[in-house]
Amino acid sequence: MSGKSPGPDGPAAELRDRIARHGPVGFDEFMAVALYHPLGGYYASDRPRTGQRGDFFTSVSVGPVFGKLLAAQFLEMREQLGNPGDFTLVEQGADDGQLLADILAAWNGPLPRVLVVEPLPGLRLRQQQTLAPWSGHLTHVAHEDELPAFNGVFFANELLDAFPVKILVREQTVWRERRVDHDGTNFVFVDAPWSGETPQVPGEIPRFVTEVCPSLAPWLQAVASRLQSGWLLLVDYGHPSAIRHQPARAAGTLAAYRGHQRLDDPLADPGSQDLTAHVDFTAAARAGERAGLSLAGFTDQHHALTALAAQVFPDMPGSRLTNEAAREMRALRQLLHPESMGTSFKFLALAKHPAAPLAAFRFARDARHELFA
Repeated sequence: MSGKSPGPDGPAAELRDRIARHGPVGFDEFMAVALYHPLGGYYASDRPRTGQRGDFFTSVSVGPVFGKLLAAQFLEMREQLGNPGDFTLVEQGADDGQLLADILAAWNGPLPRVLVVEPLPGLRLRQQQTLAPWSGHLTHVAHEDELPAFNGVFFANELLDAFPVKILVREQTVWRERRVDHDGTNFVFVDAPWSGETPQVPGEIPRFVTEVCPSLAPWLQAVASRLQSGWLLLVDYGHPSAIRHQPARAAGTLAAYRGHQRLDDPLADPGSQDLTAHVDFTAAARAGERAGLSLAGFTDQHHALTALAAQVFPDMPGSRLTNEAAREMRALRQLLHPESMGTSFKFLALAKHPAAPLAAFRFARDARHELFA
């Protein structure tokens, strides 16, 4: 598998230079440059990424209902903390800020302090424009290790799937790392010895490809160290390790998308396509516990939003809906549908100090069993 290296500047030039100086790079390094390079990286560009004109749909794409339901959960969290005056919402991976705007528009009571973690200047500007009505409550930081101490909720929707990953390949019993080289024309995969920790994959599968995320544990440690009391709520698509490592996923979960189409070559035109891998929620929960957090809930989006919708829309579907209510119900059905987003997306909550159950996990199974059995 290979990819052409376009243009004289930007991600491709940076990657060619690194390879020329140091040899083949890990795919995590390739992915980080392709997605986040300040000149032409996928997330640094001003091209539309979400919605009909972009490359993929998110829960925010269907309208403000997702934010309205999350607001209800965050308000319950504030109450569980005793309604502190310094209650803080922190978002990372905010894209254009629309989800946070939907949450704040649905907020009931005194507005929280709002922090957004955003390293890219272009996205930070778009977030400031979207969140202009709440500018007096908004502060930006470039990285999670710049966050001040806070009480409240750190949340991220579809952030972890864009964390750079290493690709590991097992042939029989030998694991190797799939790295990226350049042959003078194309970026190409090459395999190299792997001496790091190996995933627990059933031995009867002779060839297995999977991804590991080296930056996940340090990131969780940094966020957890700033959280004084409250929760992390992580929403993304993925699976517990036991499901992620089943034979059906023996080819790995790495994918490239452009124009709502899955592309064959993740190395092609770095910066022009989205690169993503399914989240290993067992690894995330385990790293969270090592960082001093406790497991507070795990379930799929269908069950989480059904529980929250029962509070936000207690009379649904009701008798005769207004046009706005009908739009909300259509959006809610799309968010809940098992063949759309309902079962592929998961909610993981990690807590520091709070022990009371959260509304979103009212219909959830035992989280420890789901993640670690």
